[in-house]
This record gives sequence, structure tokens and C-alpha cells, in this order.
Amino acid sequence: MSLAPRMKVLYDLMVPMRDGTALATDVYLPGDGAFPALLQRVPYGRSNPAILNGALDVSRAVRRGYAVVVQDCRGRFGSEGVFTPFAHEAEDGADTIRWITAQDWCAGEVGMFGRSYSGLLQWHTAGEGPPGLAAIAPMFSGADVLHGWLAPQGVLEWGFAVLWSIRHLAPDLLARDGQPLHGLLDMIDDIDEVLFERPGDDRLDRMRERLPFLDDWLDPRRRDDVLAAHAPDPARIDVPVLLIAGWFDLFLSGCLDSYARLGRETARELVIGPWAHGGTGPGVFPERDFGVRASADAARLTDRQLDWFDRWLREEDEPPRPAPAVTYFQTGADRWRHDETWPPRQASALDLYLVPGALEDRPPEATGTVRLRYDEADPVPTVGGPTFLPGLEIAANAGPRDQSRLLGRDDVCRFVTEPLDRELDVAGGVVLTVCARPPLPGMSFCARLVEVSASGRAMLLTEAAARLPGAGGPRLVRLDLGALAHRFAAHSRIGVFLAATGHPRYRRWVTEDVPEAPRTGEIEIVCGDERAPSRLVLPVPKEAE
Repeated sequence: MSLAPRMKVLYDLMVPMRDGTALATDVYLPGDGAFPALLQRVPYGRSNPAILNGALDVSRAVRRGYAVVVQDCRGRFGSEGVFTPFAHEAEDGADTIRWITAQDWCAGEVGMFGRSYSGLLQWHTAGEGPPGLAAIAPMFSGADVLHGWLAPQGVLEWGFAVLWSIRHLAPDLLARDGQPLHGLLDMIDDIDEVLFERPGDDRLDRMRERLPFLDDWLDPRRRDDVLAAHAPDPARIDVPVLLIAGWFDLFLSGCLDSYARLGRETARELVIGPWAHGGTGPGVFPERDFGVRASADAARLTDRQLDWFDRWLREEDEPPRPAPAVTYFQTGADRWRHDETWPPRQASALDLYLVPGALEDRPPEATGTVRLRYDEADPVPTVGGPTFLPGLEIAANAGPRDQSRLLGRDDVCRFVTEPLDRELDVAGGVVLTVCARPPLPGMSFCARLVEVSASGRAMLLTEAAARLPGAGGPRLVRLDLGALAHRFAAHSRIGVFLAATGHPRYRRWVTEDVPEAPRTGEIEIVCGDERAPSRLVLPVPKEAE
């Protein structure tokens, strides 16, 4: 393929939607002629270089012979209309693709790319089935807003909802409405204080008044109804899907759920790297470096996407050779691996039973209990993990972090195995079932899976929260701790840390169902009940047996 001698850019085009609203759009062309097109729709400003090139290098796409279209979402930056997250994106995406295919610089086939919100929009647009859409490459997002973004397993992603709204959405929304920003700037500067919800601090309440969608998300009585409609069924999406995910991205479970729900005949590829939501970056975190092979450049993410689009948008005499269906980074071994399925074929499930202070490979002979204390005024802090918190852009508060700093607290329960006599590979979804007696209905609890080294460092692998049904008990709850592909080192130990709180990732309230609930108390964890065993289930892939 010959490379274009120069790039031609059409700035500030206003593309009409079906209701007459015009969306600001830039088009990057390889030159004169008709080309397959790639569309990225963004809520953060189409001219921002970090956004423009966040998912793939646009200039390289143009050099590969693609017309690249970048558009501000409705009600954002240069576009007309009112922005309500998720509300108009499916129709606006479909209308934009119809406009692209009618242009003389478009050869007729369109692909979509982008990460986070731009990834979500691809699922929603594909659900509309617009003619001309030939393939998508969502990064860091599944299709389901409610269960994959804001409230997986029924627990609100508090830190994400507040930080995203205040720091990433509010400035442009309030400025375009002519509202004063000085109060907003104070909130951004003091975001940790706003997240903590100290008594007498009314700044968040004032922001909820100015951002009605945030008020909807934070109200459990409205959240489900408002967001449930924004969930296209992946089983009905028939365009090819290249999905890119990160082990430390808070949307990982939503990504893998959408991938698994695609129709059996839908072409698909999956890439999972050791990345947090702030960016693919180098795979380096404050307390863990996964090595030079972990970076997005080493994974060739731009080339991987462009090869994917070459396969589906071009009519080549020799189509590009398909990549492996699944490419994932195995932490612990710190290497890329390939498979035809995700999760890999499972040889066995390793059951580890919770007993007071330990994890054992056989059910305990007697029933025991552990009391999990909580105090909403002094919540257990979030320490790394799949988060969306201040410092997001450099993953300062995300990823594998040492949890041993939590061990001095009386509101963290620790369950740890004896040292492993050999390496152990785990790949797939990790499930924790807990039998508990909660004193209040709808209580949440947080679980962390860690690897405890011989030196005593308890490095976080994955973390999640779930809601305990009802009150009293005993109640058995299943918590999907998330997926991982990890090699536990010989002589290390597998650990589970339980807490009723995990702030500021999760709200410091232990229940949303009882507004006047006592702010301190205990949850009783039951170990050894044969009818409802508390246990951790780890998937062991076939080749590792």
C-alpha cells in the first residue's frame, strides 16, 4: 500500500443529527480520494491530543490510508445540544456513520475506535446496526452502563461517579451554561474532601443540583431505572469486535461480560494488559513494574487495531493474517500469552475454605465465626486496585499495591494459606462466596485477593464489592472478585482480606437501604457451615495442572 504524501484536515464541520442538532467534527484525510473511515466520538474535546490519540495514533492511521473522523459528543465542547451521559449516543453514532458513508472521501466502510466513554459508544452504536459500520475496537469499556460501569454487583462505584462528574464532565457543562466556576474549582482542588462527605460539607449537594444525572446516579431509588435502558445486548451485535481491556481497569468485568455475551458467530479478538483505566502506559505502578514487555507499545496496540480494521474494512488480495483470538498478559510470570478462548480451558477449580485467620484446601471440621467491625467515620481506605480516583492519569492510586498497611486495623479480616510448595497459575474469573449474618439489609462488603510474599508484602491482585441480601442470617452471597491471569510464586501465600468498607472507591456508608442506620457495628462471617460454605474458588487452567 502506498503512503499518502501529506495529510489533509477538515476542521469544525457541523454534522446534523436526526433531530437537527449539529455535532462538531474534524476529519483527517490521507489526501484526495475515497478511503475507509475510522470514527472516534469523544466527550472530552476532540482537539485534546491526549484524547485524540489516546486509543491509537491517528497520524499512523492516516498513513495507513484511513480517513479518521473525530467528533465531540452532543452537548460537549464544540457540539450543539444538551449532554446527558449515555442518553443520545446510540442514535448520534448511527447518524454520524450515515453522514460519513455519504461523503465523497469515504469508500463506504466505517470502523469505530476509542477508549472508556468512547469505547462504550461503540457498543451502543453497533447495537443500532447502522449500514456501513464494519467493525469496532472498544477499549476499556463493556456495553452495560449500570452493571459494567456504575454499580457492578449492586455496589455504587462512588469514587468514579463523583470524580468523573466533577473533574471530567462539569467544567465544560457549567461553562457553556454560563454558570460560575469558582466553586467547582474548589471542589476539584479538594476532591478528596468532597469524596469523604464530611458532616456539614454541602459542596457535593450543590453539585448534584447543577448536574441532575449525578443526582440520579447517587440515588439508589432512581439509579437502576435511569441506567437500565442504556445496555445494548452484545448477543445482537453482529459486527466484528476487537476488545482491549486492562487487569487494573475498574471496567474489566463489564468488558469480559460483554465479550462473553457476543453471539457465537460474531468475529472477536481480546487483548488484556496490565493496565489501569488512566491509560495503557508502560505497565508501571508505584509498587510494581511489570517490565518493558508490558507497555502498550510492546503490545503494538495501534498496529493491532489497524490490522483489525484492515481485515474488515478493506478488500485485499491477501488479507492480513488474523492475530490470536486472545492475547493476555500473565502477571507474576510477566509475559504475554495467547489462547483461542477466554477464559482458557479449565482443568480444575481450586477451592480454599475460609476459617478464622486462614484459607484451607479442605472444609473445616467445625463451624467458626469472625466478626467484621465497621465504622463509617473511619472507613477502611482504598489502596490501589481497579480504581478511578485522583491521580488517575498516572495510575497513582491504582494497580497492585501492598495491602499489609491494613493489617493493624480491627475492621479488616485476614484469611491466608500456608506457603505454596510450588508455583501456581490461575486464569479466569475468581469467585468468593461468604456466609454472613448482616445486622442491616443491603449491606455491602469489600474483598481483596492478595499474594503474600515471603517478605510479608501483600500485593493486591483484584478487588470487588457486593451487597449482602436481607438482614439477620445466615446469608450466603456470591462475590465475583474479577478475572486475572496470575502466577503465584513458590513459597508465597494466597490471601483474602475482607472489610465492610473500602473508601473512597466505595461510599463509606455500609448500606443505602437504611438512611438512618447505625454508623458502627459488626457483620458476623460464618466459616464451616456445610450448607453455605465460605470459600474462595480459583480457576486453574488446563496447561497448569
